[in-house]
Amino acid sequence: MSQQFSPARLTRSKALSLCLLLTPYFLYMVFIIRSDTGPIDYETFMVIGQKILAGENPYGPNSYYPLPFVTVFALLSALPRAVSMAIWLIGQLLVFLAIAGWEPWVLLFSPVFAHFVGGQAGVFAVLGLWGYRKNAYGFGGAWLALTLLKPQLALVPVGYALVTWFKSMMRTRVVPKGFLQMVGATALIFLPAFALMPDWPIHWLKYPRPFFERALSAVIPRTLLAVGISPNSPAFWAILITAALILLILTWYLAKRCLTLDLAVTWGFVVSPLVHDYDLVQLVPLLDSRRLQFAAVLSSIPGWVVIFAMYGNDSAWYVFSLIAPVVLTVMIWSQRHIPRTLAVKHVEAAGPHSLEATGDVAQ
Repeated sequence: MSQQFSPARLTRSKALSLCLLLTPYFLYMVFIIRSDTGPIDYETFMVIGQKILAGENPYGPNSYYPLPFVTVFALLSALPRAVSMAIWLIGQLLVFLAIAGWEPWVLLFSPVFAHFVGGQAGVFAVLGLWGYRKNAYGFGGAWLALTLLKPQLALVPVGYALVTWFKSMMRTRVVPKGFLQMVGATALIFLPAFALMPDWPIHWLKYPRPFFERALSAVIPRTLLAVGISPNSPAFWAILITAALILLILTWYLAKRCLTLDLAVTWGFVVSPLVHDYDLVQLVPLLDSRRLQFAAVLSSIPGWVVIFAMYGNDSAWYVFSLIAPVVLTVMIWSQRHIPRTLAVKHVEAAGPHSLEATGDVAQ
């Protein structure tokens, strides 16, 4: 007798798994709607949105997003609260599920649940990275512009894209299509905000996000804070920059001298002092193999323990900083154990303007 499941059985099994794993998400959703008390960050976003609707300056402490994103908060704050909460939380969860191919594993990845119960705002950064990596509908550059709505999650993918586009332009003497797409999409997203509030960047930059050990998810800066090295100290930045460069070179070398988009983004989650535990959802588009999915879910199990048993223990959230190093290690191992021609698999996804596609793979 065949040991394989039929397609119908697989579909039923997946549907059942999704229903079971969605239960805690659904129960949390019912609880906050019935109690009319949204997640703390959702409530903060709604206050910011109401300021926009009232014609007030939306910027101040806890307001860290560029104005185009703030207008999204304004639209949501104008809706009935139950509808607003459902759109904000369920809408983002559906995006993560869709990007994961409706596979149940994504619901087991604890940063997804942390993002959900926190009412966080990572959806555009995730969607932008996914679209750029897949060159979705031939508009990879336009998708990438979405990541700029959460700048701390745009630094690595946009930086990587700019380098690859520059290399492509130097080689072909033609401005890459992806670059033009990104410039156009960025203008469409950001220019209307200046009509609403011409000096919004000045107000926005007045309130930089402080460093919080509780939420910081990159293992190197988090460890520096944990051992008492203050970000106000030159030693903090000297150690961080040195360690980041060493890790980047080591990653490039171990991965057959081939730095892919996936490796670069994951490296960023190991070294950036700007990313938090819930920002790890941006790894979801990169987890496209069973090995990576297993590694990500397994390394995130301690996160579930912290969420349900030690939520108020700031030090316990250190476990989230271990996820990216595990994923990075598995990525490097995978790249070392596949043929050289397949080691640049993201080229097809990210379009013809990647480092590898422009002929810059080490010979």
